[in-house]
Amino acid sequence: MEFKEIRRLVNLCSYEDDLYIAGYEKIAGVDEVGRGSLAGPLVAAAVILDKRKLMIENIDDSKKLNANKRKYIFKKIIRSCLCWSVVKIPPDEIDRLSITKANAIAFKRAIGSLKIKPDIILSDFINIDLGTGYLPIVNGDQLSISIAAASIVAKVIRDQIMFKLSRYYPEYGFEHNKGYGTRKHLKSLQKYGPTLIHRVSFRGVLS
Repeated sequence: MEFKEIRRLVNLCSYEDDLYIAGYEKIAGVDEVGRGSLAGPLVAAAVILDKRKLMIENIDDSKKLNANKRKYIFKKIIRSCLCWSVVKIPPDEIDRLSITKANAIAFKRAIGSLKIKPDIILSDFINIDLGTGYLPIVNGDQLSISIAAASIVAKVIRDQIMFKLSRYYPEYGFEHNKGYGTRKHLKSLQKYGPTLIHRVSFRGVLS
């Protein structure tokens, strides 16, 4: 591992290192993917990394990695972490609850699905109550290795879901846009209308 990468990872682990020193052993990172998508589920993941294997080379905010790197690092995360979980909130539940409430529920379900109860939870800054021991961090997926790990797990799983859904709805290009409001996706909505997996409460879906 190059020195530059080691230095980057040391900075990315700074929240976790401070918490380990403070006595927290089981630190969970939680993040979601698909919040702004017009179709498909909201996916949240929670990960508790092993402090002895914390510095996973090339791990970063999932948005900064291409698909192949995400898949490679995803495998490294699930092989080396203490535990991980993924939950999905379907489009009809998002429409019924609102995306903000669905986000909160997804985080709570992801944490509750972990096989190990965390001592503290780290997440991107979001105004929800995850109970005691919850630390929201602005731009957390860029500053905490635990949140970055959760973002990668959630992104890889959701991309797999959207690729499978693209086979049932080939007109919308979900294998490329992952349900987000690209020009092609919006044109397909105008031509064919929404599917069962579209979020009808979102602007642009029914217009």
